[in-house]
Amino acid sequence: MNSISNGAKELNLKEQIHQIIYLIKHRSDYSNAAKLMLENDLSIEALRKRTLKLSQLEIAKLADSIYESKG
Repeated sequence: MNSISNGAKELNLKEQIHQIIYLIKHRSDYSNAAKLMLENDLSIEALRKRTLKLSQLEIAKLADSIYESKG
């Protein structure tokens, strides 16, 4: 049962990352991407480890949006 739970968590994480990438790449919506990351307690490092689709500039803009959302 535990491996099924871990598999479901990984699938959910992949879906979240896909949504974040979509928001950034197709909508340039860094605000909602940041909100999604904060709601799911997803770090920039975790995002970077799981995708190569975002440029350093996009990562920096996302980090700025996360910072602005927290403050």
